Amino acid sequence: MGLRETKKERTREALAAAAMALFTERGYEATTVEDIAAAAEVSPRTFFRYYPAKEDVVSEIFHSGGFDGIVDARPPDEPVVATLRSATFTVLQSCADSPAPALAVLRMVTSRPELSTRLSDAQRARTAALTASVIARLGPDHDPLAARLITSWTLATLDAVLLHWETSDGRLDLLEIGKRAFDQLEPALHCVLGT
Repeated sequence: MGLRETKKERTREALAAAAMALFTERGYEATTVEDIAAAAEVSPRTFFRYYPAKEDVVSEIFHSGGFDGIVDARPPDEPVVATLRSATFTVLQSCADSPAPALAVLRMVTSRPELSTRLSDAQRARTAALTASVIARLGPDHDPLAARLITSWTLATLDAVLLHWETSDGRLDLLEIGKRAFDQLEPALHCVLGT
């Protein structure tokens, strides 16, 4: 990555970090784009170069685990179901390691209809990216529908686990919820793949 790209990535990360801190401190509604830009030491105009709206920074924070990137980083010869399980638990471990910000984002998303709508749109893009990664891992002999099914089911399971954890106000063991859920999902994934 060149210097320019590195600087852009740092600015994006600074904006997301500033937004998260302000959302946690003041709440989503009370935080303005101007507040986020000032906290990140950039202009509001710079904010809008990176995010079309405040909702978009929430979407980025919510999806910052980069599930498809985690999948792509796994060994290429690892079985797909093992890869999806590992990626799921990487995201869950990240949330368990920093529960306060994770819960704050989940609460924001579940309490604001406009954020839920924005995240649904982002979820489609995330599913498409992950499906492409899974198709590449499975190879040309596998049915693309199988890749779409296992991708959609895995992401839906991850979302269900996170929302179940959020409704307990973080009191339940996130990794245990994830284990229970993935243990129930895994046979269906193997069935679809014929493995």
